[in-house]
Amino acid sequence: MKKNTKELINYALPAVFENILQTTVGFIDSVLIAKISLVAVSAVSLVNAIMAVYQAVFIALAVAIATVLSNVIGAKKTEAISETVRQSIALSLIIGLILSILSLILARPLLQLMGARDDILQQSLLFFRVIAGTSFLIVLMTVLGQLVRTSGQARMPLYVNLVVNLLNFLLDLVLIFGLFGLPKLGILGAGIGTALSRLVGVLLLFRQLQKTSNPLDGKLFSMKNNIFKSEILKRGLPIMGERLLMRVGDIVIFVIIIAYGTDIFAGNSIGETITAYNYLPAFGFATGASILIARAFGARNLVEVRTLTKKSFWITAIISTILGGILFALAPVLTVFFTANASAVTATRVVIFISFISEPIVAGVIIYTAALQAMGDAKTPFYATLIGMWSIRIGLAWLLGTVLGLEIWGVWLATVFDNIFRLIVLKLKYEHRIKNQNIN
Repeated sequence: MKKNTKELINYALPAVFENILQTTVGFIDSVLIAKISLVAVSAVSLVNAIMAVYQAVFIALAVAIATVLSNVIGAKKTEAISETVRQSIALSLIIGLILSILSLILARPLLQLMGARDDILQQSLLFFRVIAGTSFLIVLMTVLGQLVRTSGQARMPLYVNLVVNLLNFLLDLVLIFGLFGLPKLGILGAGIGTALSRLVGVLLLFRQLQKTSNPLDGKLFSMKNNIFKSEILKRGLPIMGERLLMRVGDIVIFVIIIAYGTDIFAGNSIGETITAYNYLPAFGFATGASILIARAFGARNLVEVRTLTKKSFWITAIISTILGGILFALAPVLTVFFTANASAVTATRVVIFISFISEPIVAGVIIYTAALQAMGDAKTPFYATLIGMWSIRIGLAWLLGTVLGLEIWGVWLATVFDNIFRLIVLKLKYEHRIKNQNIN
């Protein structure tokens, strides 16, 4: 029992720190770009909104890869391990190249569809063509990191991310402002710096993968097995669908909230920015749990699966609730750094309060989603999100917030009901799936 707890923490903590690092560095990048102009800030925000959708697809693919690879590692199927690694990299490269090419071709109409006009359109085109045009680097870095982590080197992706983010910061600083005699490239420099740092990350992670027990052997593309009929894609498509449903649903919720006024919308945004750190432990432990649960499931070890799921939930729920409580207690101080507007402050505190009291529920949703996906069930989280987000959360947000006039309170109460519904569905399906497995 102590062994699997230690192993879970060894996998989860590096993932937690990776999430914190990425969140913090993104904030620092925003500060640097803000020194250029408000137009540049708006352009980058617009591009980042689109890239969040891309990232959702890439993370979903990485989750599918981790569960499939962990299953075959647990089952000790040597040939299947090698084939899974090959398919993972090949699929990543194909998806990344397709999105990169489409991004270059459709950059202008896509940004115009998002509402970009005049100077913002010109600035966002520069940034988008570099960032989205090198999407293959983003997906390769995401997937290679997952392959290295799943192969037993849980800390290495964190170390590589540290190098990449430090390099990104330095290159941005030099290229944006034209230091050391180089031309001042502004927002274009930010894009180039980010792309170059990701290229370094891909090379470092690939080199590290080749040192693990699961390297890429032989040719990347093979006619022997059709990668488009692979288990990775079979699991990946529902996971991608679930992530996209959440992203698009969030946009609909934003539309509902913005109707309550700019102050309330700003307060909601501030609240979500502050509470973003609450969920990082849950996502980190979900990463570790999905790898270890998938491995135990592949080895047909029911006791290990149950133990890992239970421990992941309780550790996540406790840490997230403590963080949520700290942020709730500090809410009066934290909001001052963002705004003094009374309506915005009130909305911010509503978000922080609801986030705090619902931490155990959200932890359960995240962990049981990871557990089911690790056991090969990607469809249940998809359907739970489809119904929960698009019927309960959006429907109740409109009813409570708009029709009954509860506004921000109505929207966030709807979020709580959505999470409760999904937790119940996921937990019941998890118990049913384990009960019906012939595992010794």
